[in-house]
Amino acid sequence: MKYNTARPFDWTNILFLTLSPLIAVVWGTWYIAHYGVHPAEVALFVVMYVATGMSITGGYHRYFSHVCYKANTFMKAFYLLFGACAMQNSAMHWSADHRLHHRFTDTDSDPYNAGRGFWWSHMAWIFYESPRNRDFSLVKDLQDDPWVRWQHKHHVKVAILLGFVMPFLLGLWIGRPFGMLLWGGLIRVVVVHHATFLINSLAHMWGNQPYSRSDSSRNSWWLAFLTYGEGYHNFHHKFPSDYRNGIRWYQWDPTKWLIRGLNMVGFATKLHRVPDYLILRSRVEVEALDAEKRLQVVPSSVASSFRERLLQTRIRMEKALHEWGDSVAHYRDAKKAHWPNRAEVLASCRAKIHQYEAKLEEARIEWQAFLKIVRQTPRTEA
Repeated sequence: MKYNTARPFDWTNILFLTLSPLIAVVWGTWYIAHYGVHPAEVALFVVMYVATGMSITGGYHRYFSHVCYKANTFMKAFYLLFGACAMQNSAMHWSADHRLHHRFTDTDSDPYNAGRGFWWSHMAWIFYESPRNRDFSLVKDLQDDPWVRWQHKHHVKVAILLGFVMPFLLGLWIGRPFGMLLWGGLIRVVVVHHATFLINSLAHMWGNQPYSRSDSSRNSWWLAFLTYGEGYHNFHHKFPSDYRNGIRWYQWDPTKWLIRGLNMVGFATKLHRVPDYLILRSRVEVEALDAEKRLQVVPSSVASSFRERLLQTRIRMEKALHEWGDSVAHYRDAKKAHWPNRAEVLASCRAKIHQYEAKLEEARIEWQAFLKIVRQTPRTEA
């Protein structure tokens, strides 16, 4: 199925996506000039912004689309209700598009193909009607879920009642119905929309690619700040089943922290993490590509010997990675077993892990040192 502009325009989407920011700016400017900003309006905006934004990143994205973890009934209902309030379609429709995006990234079968330019991937793709023979075969698991089916049928009603009527009613209670509707409804929807859209557009155009060069996805720390951690997009495309996007403790990923917190209180289980050795191996592959690219512009007198040394250094690195990964996997298996000498086995496994970690660190130091030499080698004179 190709997403092309031969499909009819979806005028409902066009009018909503183009007029909502305009109305938010004009109405918001006028309203604030005449009535100011009430603390309750700011509070409602923050609450609704976090609830709907996290329901997209933690719910629609990492839970429904990628099944990175299991959520309990309460969290599933929360994601479906407040995800609908984000006004980005139903969880089933959103996930179907997103799974297509991952399967066919940067091709005409990718709904928000970044290869067609910023505006297409940001929002123009939504200006066209979905194919009439909408294919939901990639989300058979969601079709089998009665909660998801219910939300798919009623998501517009939920969005109106919970996302707009509820702020208006709260506003009546404090005597500022239109201010609460403005901040908790319209402005919040516009901000959440474009934060999400930035991942489809800029996260495929701006940033670095430390984990994979197989598609246009990129890591961007500042986009992560705007999108609850979704800006580490190159990692996500390489390892979409990992519940984390920012894997370092210092990387801003509130969605990861939410899921981990839910796990601590029993609201989320089976959090999937990609093994560290696979992550490190992907970085080595990218670094090797960069080194080879550099060797293509250094003097031929050294390029050949450098390539041989690069190969040998990488082989040692790969061997150390393999041994370390196997030792960690063996330790995890041993922890699940119930042998009479289990304590001794685990102690032996931990000793091997430390041994292979030391070997891996030596190989990494050698690898990084050689890469530095390659980067510092002067280019061939033009």
